[in-house]
Amino acid sequence: MEAEGWLLDVYPLHDRMILWIRTDRGKLLRLEDPFHFLIYARGKKGILERLAETAVQKGFASGYFWDKKKELQSGQEVEVLALEVSDYDRLPGLLRKLPFLEEAVSFFNCDIPLGQYYLYSRSLLPLGRCGVEFAEGQVQAIHALDSPWDLEYSVPELSTMELSFEGSNLLPLGKGNALSVRCDGDRKTLVFDPGSPEDLLREINLLLKRYDPDFLLTDHGDSFIIPSLLRLSQRWRVPLQFDREPTPIRRAIVTEGRSYFTYGKIVYNGPDYPFFGRLHIDRENSFFYSVTGFEGIVEAARLSKIPVQRLARRASGTAISSMQLDRALQDHILIPWHKGEPEKFKTAWDLLVADKGGLTFQPVMGMHDDVAEIDFSSMYPTIMVRHNISAETILCPCCPTPKVPEAGYNICEKREGLIPRTLQPILERRKKFKARMKNSQGAERELYSRRQTTLKWFLVVCFGYLGYRNARFGRIEAHEAVTAYGREKLLRAKEISEAYGFRMLHALTDALWITKPGMTHSEVLNLCAEIGQATEVPIELEGIYKWVIFLPSKVKKDFPVANRYFGAFENGELKARGLAFRRDDTPPLIQEAQLKMLDLLRACEDSREYREKSREAREILEDYLTRLKTGDLKNEELLIAKSVRQEVSEYKVDNLTALALRQLEEADIHIHPGEKVHYLIRDSEAKNKEERVRPFPFVSADDFYDEEKYRQLLLEAAEEVCFQVFSPLSTSGRRGQR
Repeated sequence: MEAEGWLLDVYPLHDRMILWIRTDRGKLLRLEDPFHFLIYARGKKGILERLAETAVQKGFASGYFWDKKKELQSGQEVEVLALEVSDYDRLPGLLRKLPFLEEAVSFFNCDIPLGQYYLYSRSLLPLGRCGVEFAEGQVQAIHALDSPWDLEYSVPELSTMELSFEGSNLLPLGKGNALSVRCDGDRKTLVFDPGSPEDLLREINLLLKRYDPDFLLTDHGDSFIIPSLLRLSQRWRVPLQFDREPTPIRRAIVTEGRSYFTYGKIVYNGPDYPFFGRLHIDRENSFFYSVTGFEGIVEAARLSKIPVQRLARRASGTAISSMQLDRALQDHILIPWHKGEPEKFKTAWDLLVADKGGLTFQPVMGMHDDVAEIDFSSMYPTIMVRHNISAETILCPCCPTPKVPEAGYNICEKREGLIPRTLQPILERRKKFKARMKNSQGAERELYSRRQTTLKWFLVVCFGYLGYRNARFGRIEAHEAVTAYGREKLLRAKEISEAYGFRMLHALTDALWITKPGMTHSEVLNLCAEIGQATEVPIELEGIYKWVIFLPSKVKKDFPVANRYFGAFENGELKARGLAFRRDDTPPLIQEAQLKMLDLLRACEDSREYREKSREAREILEDYLTRLKTGDLKNEELLIAKSVRQEVSEYKVDNLTALALRQLEEADIHIHPGEKVHYLIRDSEAKNKEERVRPFPFVSADDFYDEEKYRQLLLEAAEEVCFQVFSPLSTSGRRGQR
């Protein structure tokens, strides 16, 4: 039999892959595809032969053969042993034994997730179209019907069910919480009172059977809803029918996710609860969903060949790494199990010269009229492509000519690097999406916007992964080479701007703020063309500000900071960095107040009008100060959200965050590092420390709040946008009574 349709889901089961395909005729197929997972080993032939024979005897491998593959650093073809894993369930046990042989044997392609490896090998795309020949549920042949690089592609219509809750995810079901189920078919919302758990579980199963959704969308599903329901299921012995897979799936109930440090902050990823045969995405546990919606998830999954549910729960770095893995497999390059290329020895002087990072010019503090912002388009990825920077091309032995500015590193001229080959089509694709976005509107424009935003995040993280110590295709010298080229190009842009009579007010890594009396759009665009030609990196006009303000440091009022500014473009659009309304720890009431002030001020045409209108902002400020004093607000509007950086027991100082966390801990509610704790400041100077804060969800309408503390925060937010116009108002009062 033959069929065409969309690949909905794919996952491993023992010694085969399970595929769920939604056909063009609306039928759902479950097919099995026997697939040999291959790992490769390189070393002395005698040792490899003994390894292969032992692996087969012990049941880890069903067979083996000799193959030819390319080595990453040299690009040379080498002979390797290919082991066919007998059963996917045996793979973890095999991988635990291999490290004992690593002194004599190098292993490759060992730990690629099975679903991804299968999609790489078959050139299939998650939610991509495919044609399949099958008999008795077994795949005989399968091939993709579209390419990941198609600009236009269709996505199947997926029946949808939404699971959410009414209350707080910090409280158990039945104790301040009820489950809400929204079914796409009748658009009705049903609320269950979990007073009778068995009835609740049977009702969920009934809805799953009746609507048979392809796609479940949840809020806190991974961390709260699914584990809560699974506990009820085990206790009351009512199996839940979340999966379409007929083979029973044994799930461990996991409530602990993973906290890790990245880019200067702690990030928390919740546990994973994918379903088998249908899709489950937790909106609160998906980076891609939060920034690009489902359209971005589809775009990222197609390009990276990561199954949709896994991709939704991973960051953009995982996606770009998967594209590199796919590129390597298509080019028959061995993928190292562990990174083996050490950092080149450097003296202190070498480090001083090469390891500088991006270039920043301190801004000219204060307010400026008629300022143009010009930005290099995807500067670092473009540099990697243009200058062929990759782990295997930097410091290559065959091309000794120094090329990298300052550092003097050489770069291979004979072969194109893996990283440039991966990035080039992404850059071109994003450029095309941005062009289509400019020429469309409404839903079509939003679709292109989400797709190009997805690619933007791919390009943002690709540079960081060059210097990541555990990146398979990373190397610190490649990372340093990119920043060296970046510094050179930013300096060149500054010189050209000044040669054309512009004054530079600020520059930050890949952007410049420039001004010139009487400048026009065409003049700035001509400048961009000149800079782009000279630097070989496209540079675009972000916009011309009617006015822009570069703010001082919050600690040293006479000292400028690089990334704290705001301004209004000629079309009235506001751009702001580092203001209170953009910070997660600012209470909603204060965010709202500052945004109202900015909404008033962004209509101003120049600095003179801004100063005049800033005085009107005092009226907005007075209104919010009055609301604080009279209590004309909800306590939820005053909640402060702080990221937790460590475990509760590790806090040595009783700050407000630590006090809130301890109160939650006493109530058996654990907040992980990387998550946020929300609390109300009741009295920041109370002798009884427990009275200083009240954590959510224990905040009630009867709680008083520290009026003076919130008044101070409000005044600071007002001063940020009107710092040149008035001094903070005097403060008075202690607490606001509800």
